[in-house]
Amino acid sequence: MLPSRLREHVRRQNWAAVVLDFIIVLVGVLLAFQINSWSQQRMEKAEQRAALERLLSESEESIRYLRRSIDRFQEGNLSRVELLTRLREDNWENFINDEMALGVITIGRAPPAAPPRSAYDEVIASGRFADMGDAELRTAVTEYYSSIDYLNGMSGYIQRLSIREPYWVSQSTTDVFAPDYPYQIRTLINVDEIRTDPEFAEMLVRGHRVQLALTEWWQNALIDAEAMCAALAHISEGECSEVDTP
Repeated sequence: MLPSRLREHVRRQNWAAVVLDFIIVLVGVLLAFQINSWSQQRMEKAEQRAALERLLSESEESIRYLRRSIDRFQEGNLSRVELLTRLREDNWENFINDEMALGVITIGRAPPAAPPRSAYDEVIASGRFADMGDAELRTAVTEYYSSIDYLNGMSGYIQRLSIREPYWVSQSTTDVFAPDYPYQIRTLINVDEIRTDPEFAEMLVRGHRVQLALTEWWQNALIDAEAMCAALAHISEGECSEVDTP
């Protein structure tokens, strides 16, 4: 073995052999460190790639979630626009209560955004985010979650404000029990009353303005989610199925 050979060479004062033995030992140690380093780097790259793939999949889910939510906001907005137009023109021909009621019952809604984020939280907890992809990717991810935080902050503010001043309450509408309707409640609009009730029109305008602002904040979050998904697809050499990537 090498240690016994080294001692034998020292005893015989064969310094050339001693130096050679030291070189062999040193090279062996350096090779062991290098092999361990290569193995560690491969593991880290594999973990980073897996994290990128999870983030990409999660970003696609987030885009689908945000689009569904925006569609629901837009349904209420369109209903409200038609009801406001009817009020302005005093035109009630072919009036369908349930279609118009959607614009009324959605006035006070400001739900928080809750897209999936378990993969992102895992990356942050592991401390790998600083080394994830490039600066452009990290900026895209940060901007998206900043948009979600801003959206939730504004939604919370609107909720608190609405509790103090429930501007959507009106004597011109009535909620009745209806087992076949969502939440088993049907909202009935008294057309004769709303035509002569300026407070109802004011309530609808104020609520519509708030809902348009909420819709815009959700749309901004969607834009940032799409940008994040595209950046993740570029870095991971994958594909974001929810956006067109070059």
